[in-house]
Amino acid sequence: MVNDDELLERLLEKIVQEVVPDLRESIGATIEKEVARTLSRALLESEFHKRLNQEMRDGLQDIYKEIVQAAKHGAEQPAEGDSGKHQADQLFQEAAQQLDNILQTTESATSEIMDIVEKHMELQAECAAILDGLPGGYAGPKEVTRLKSANEALGEDLMRIMTTLSFQDLTGQRIKRIITAIKKVEQIVLDLYLSTGLQIRAQAQAPDRNIEDLKAEAKQKVSELKGPQSDVKQGDVDDLLAQLGLD
Repeated sequence: MVNDDELLERLLEKIVQEVVPDLRESIGATIEKEVARTLSRALLESEFHKRLNQEMRDGLQDIYKEIVQAAKHGAEQPAEGDSGKHQADQLFQEAAQQLDNILQTTESATSEIMDIVEKHMELQAECAAILDGLPGGYAGPKEVTRLKSANEALGEDLMRIMTTLSFQDLTGQRIKRIITAIKKVEQIVLDLYLSTGLQIRAQAQAPDRNIEDLKAEAKQKVSELKGPQSDVKQGDVDDLLAQLGLD
């Protein structure tokens, strides 16, 4: 006769034989599914960050080109094989030289104009003395010659001043080129920061979303912020920058 312990043991053995295979299969399928999902997400995140990194590299390359173009004045573009450090050194040297040339040109022109003005202040005082000393307003040959000489010198020096002031054309072009580049760099940096920031935030909220959809959505949002209503849009940009951590 089978006692209770033997009966319980047989029952447990039967349960194990029937349940364990199904349980093992179920656990295996669950683990396999979770591993596949985790790997898929990891690959998706890897591809997302890879594309994001490339987008940032492209943006930084555009910034570099703009700065080089602004700094370049008859200089050659950096060779393709140049190291990043060499290109950076050359970039800042050219930018510094450009600004130094503007400063030197301005100082030289200012000094020359001041010398001419001082000279004619003395001539004007001399002419006034001659005119004051004329009896009855009559000028003799000597006084007339001196006044003519002063007048000729004035005409020549006024032409020199006009020629000297032409420096503003060159310096104006240089400064305009630098300002234009700065504005372009500012826009590139802003677009890059907003676009990547929006993509990172959207990807964190929905890790399984398609990368191209995230990119297109971010670019559309940035494009909307750059609309014609500058006052309203700037407020939206400021709010978004604050949300992305750039107060």
